[in-house]
Amino acid sequence: MVSGNGIYVQDQCGSVDLTLDGWGTTVIGGSAPQPANIWPSQKINRAWRNHSLEKLGQAQSMIKNFIILALVTINGIFGWTLFQEIQPADAPALSGTQAAVVNQTPESLDSEIQGSFAKGFVAKQARQILSIDSDYESLIDQLRDAGYDEPLLRQIILATINRDHLLLQSNVAKAPYWQPVNKDPEEKLTKQTAWEADRRQQLLDLFGTDIVDDPMFEEIFKPLNDSLAFLSSEKQIKLYELQRHDEAKSQNLFSGGFTQETREDLQAQRQNLQRQIAELLGTTETFEYQMRESRLADRMRQGLNDFDYSEQEFREIFTIRQENEGVDFSRFSNRADFRAQREQSEARIQDFLGPSRYEEYARSQDPSYRSLQSIGERYGNSTAEINEIYAISLDASDQISQLRDSSSLSREDRQQRTGEIRQESFDKIERIAGKETADSVKENSRRMGFGGRVRPGG
Repeated sequence: MVSGNGIYVQDQCGSVDLTLDGWGTTVIGGSAPQPANIWPSQKINRAWRNHSLEKLGQAQSMIKNFIILALVTINGIFGWTLFQEIQPADAPALSGTQAAVVNQTPESLDSEIQGSFAKGFVAKQARQILSIDSDYESLIDQLRDAGYDEPLLRQIILATINRDHLLLQSNVAKAPYWQPVNKDPEEKLTKQTAWEADRRQQLLDLFGTDIVDDPMFEEIFKPLNDSLAFLSSEKQIKLYELQRHDEAKSQNLFSGGFTQETREDLQAQRQNLQRQIAELLGTTETFEYQMRESRLADRMRQGLNDFDYSEQEFREIFTIRQENEGVDFSRFSNRADFRAQREQSEARIQDFLGPSRYEEYARSQDPSYRSLQSIGERYGNSTAEINEIYAISLDASDQISQLRDSSSLSREDRQQRTGEIRQESFDKIERIAGKETADSVKENSRRMGFGGRVRPGG
């Protein structure tokens, strides 16, 4: 079915209802019509053509000729200059709507359909004729005979397939202005992914499996290639669909507000997504995926910005933290359990890096050190001075921590001694880095955790 509210197809053996645009059935003699399913655009176009040929007589042929003439005229206005530039010398002319398609670049095709073609009765009829005459295989033969190189030819065919999809969408009935529009993201995505699968299959049927590795079609066949190039085309497509469906489900969850129940549902949804990914990829590829896409990996990259680390160090630290803490920080229900596992991670990381290297790592992970770097940049302090200030702050924090645990001093004595330790530290900082820096450290001391050491994290 290509338009209308619905039809049924019936023979002596049974019937099938068609109620959605783009769906069809096949009737084989001696059996009932096959169950309805989504038809490829090319098959729909062929059905349009056969249907039209049965109904159109001489008068319709005259109208069609007029429309084709109008179409060529319209395309001539928009595409003549470009056509002169890309048309090979002495190439045989193309006829009918195939010439109209050739006269357009892949970049301008869709916008031209939505623009100039969308105006007036003649333009509307011209788009219908374009859809009827879209025989991709014949068009490919014509383009090759005309001398077009394969990359441009493929782009023209892709643009034509995209155009035919837009033409079908234009037949979908729009909701009246006074009724709510269906904005269900999951339903919308299901239709979109079905169309994308249909388009991929059409391209494979027309050009073979070589097109999967064509860089110009990477977004279609390898949508995650930027970060997950080690995955096959099939796995990239399936993973990309899982990620998009997860996002659509999240949008539906949040549409009703953010309650405790919604939060629990979201947590369960994330866990289910991780299970699906693990089933799709297997152990080795799942680990590589998590090292690139997980929350832990993202947090580590941000936290290690000031640490000059190698790929091997990143992989080893990630492995340690993944085993102890998980990749999405949802393994523990309370902070105490998380801190305990974090401390185990830190001990293993220190063993791996060694004392000196770990000191650099821990410093880069500490938010207070990054704050000190910001202060140093503002007041012109060197890296060596900032490192000294950081060491002073850690020493002061350790002393204050010991005071808090001391039972030999009264509360007033501990408070007095804490103030003295802080002041001694600020005096040292002033002698090393200057008064402006010391004053800034003092002003921001509580924000930086001065007096209560911030453990390395990320």
